[in-house]
Amino acid sequence: MQWGGTDRCWGASNTVSGPRMRGSAVGVRGAVVLVAAALVVGGCSSTVEGHAVRPDGADGLFDPCSAIPDEVISGLGADVASEETGILGVRQGEFEICTWMSDWYQLGVWSTFHTLDDVRRNPNDTDIRDAPAVGAGAITFRERRDVDGNLCMVAIPVQQGAIFVRIDALFGETHKEELCELATRQAVVLRPHLPN
Repeated sequence: MQWGGTDRCWGASNTVSGPRMRGSAVGVRGAVVLVAAALVVGGCSSTVEGHAVRPDGADGLFDPCSAIPDEVISGLGADVASEETGILGVRQGEFEICTWMSDWYQLGVWSTFHTLDDVRRNPNDTDIRDAPAVGAGAITFRERRDVDGNLCMVAIPVQQGAIFVRIDALFGETHKEELCELATRQAVVLRPHLPN
């Protein structure tokens, strides 16, 4: 998927739930992690030797990992200790990403310069609906590649571009709530802790 020639990399994050699958053989899980890491690193970022650094294009973005209080995340039912920056720990250009695990889903907050108009124009985004409960201009949407209905995002317009609250159901887990309803409810709680 691309926005103006830049890899959006959202599809790669769908593999993040793979390494956290329950009931899978350790060997299969390890293989999934390696494949996912290769896809993410190879498809979404440049090769970096040594320690991780912020990629070009993400400077100045709201950082959800440092800005959202732990008590807010735990109040949403996610495990604060599971916090992860980027995708499989790899920072992504044009995004600041922070994720936390819950019992059956992963909660992600994605910060970007891209706008809701970019979402609407992207042919890979579908089921776009207004989300007035979150705030003026907010929408929910899904990705066309998610044929199993395992993710939903809320996009919130902010001055820098947008903040996405993303829910990814874990592989093999029963959905305890409709994903867009859950994403909307989480976004309402998170909204006071996000930029304007």
